[in-house]
Amino acid sequence: MTFRTNLAAASILFTITAASAVARQEPQAPQAPQAGAPSAQANEEELAVTGKKTTEDVCSQCHGLEDVTGRRRTVREWNDTVSEMVSRGAAGTDEQIATVKRYLMRYYGVVAVNTAPATELSSVLGLSSKDADAVIEYRKAHGNFTDAAALSSVPGIDKAKIDAQPDALRFK
Repeated sequence: MTFRTNLAAASILFTITAASAVARQEPQAPQAPQAGAPSAQANEEELAVTGKKTTEDVCSQCHGLEDVTGRRRTVREWNDTVSEMVSRGAAGTDEQIATVKRYLMRYYGVVAVNTAPATELSSVLGLSSKDADAVIEYRKAHGNFTDAAALSSVPGIDKAKIDAQPDALRFK
């Protein structure tokens, strides 16, 4: 081999090795939100778009999306359903499966408003942690909610989130 051939082979080997090392890097820890960071609204919009696409990609390998979203389910039921589908061979990365769960819970979930923990209120209704905690505190202080109007009476709550999904609310 000539010097040029050796140099070219070494260059290719270095490029492949460097690319492989970059591909193996561990994910970086999330950075603290900075000025101009995406808002909760932007995150909500992203979940609506990417969540739907990911759910279609993962779930439509076996059946149509309508079969998946035909009825609302609780957070637990969605977790169980998606886990069952994965055990039956639904293909997706851990990140894709987590996105599918978040999407299905948010847009096809149902929540028992009078018994649900704050995390379920957030994941199904899209409430901020602050709003979900306020619902819990209001419920403790004033008793069970009877309907969406009563839920909307929680001071400072994002009423649009409540009004957007009346089918997701259970009061019994």
